Amino acid sequence: VVQQLERDGTWIKVGDVMKPLTMTKKNDDDDEDDDDAKAKAEPFACEESILELSLNPVGMLTNAFISDGQSVVQATKSARNSAIRYYVGIAAAILFFGGFMVKSYMEEKIFERDVQRVLAFYKHAAPGSISDGDDRNARWLVYKYKGRKDKLWRRLEVKYDMEVKQAWEWDDDDQVQKEDGETEDLDGNSDEPKGDEQGEDKQDDEPDL
Repeated sequence: VVQQLERDGTWIKVGDVMKPLTMTKKNDDDDEDDDDAKAKAEPFACEESILELSLNPVGMLTNAFISDGQSVVQATKSARNSAIRYYVGIAAAILFFGGFMVKSYMEEKIFERDVQRVLAFYKHAAPGSISDGDDRNARWLVYKYKGRKDKLWRRLEVKYDMEVKQAWEWDDDDQVQKEDGETEDLDGNSDEPKGDEQGEDKQDDEPDL
């Protein structure tokens, strides 16, 4: 930024070109009017600075600089710390809300598992009763004894004198019983007599004429 103090005069720079980009470190004991202290002050790169230009009543430009006094190194550290805090906040929010979602999902899975356990128990302990296949009643029992499921299982075992198994354990037992009930003739032998033997037996049973 340059200006002329008179018509066709010399162009004069307004302020120092590098001044908006640098600042000097001042000690607390240094006097602001001490020239030696100003000369010894160490300049450092300024991260941000605002140049204000104004026109005084006589037509001359004046300048002023506004800065927070933060160096490039300090600004870099601040930006890095801000980025770290930002991503840590995002991670914390994900863990916080994600934990609630996982907890809700697990509670729902456990609830459905216990409902199926109650339905399977009534199917085997009281088949054909009003509780057999009653999904609403099973859900109500599981909800009523939430946090006290061991008490529910004990009451059912005492009432029906039967162990409360998991739903898949009943299915496995039924499959084993079905396989035990089936017999297979591995040798190809049959209890029924063959045709010739049947004829001979029939002839023997017939009376002599």
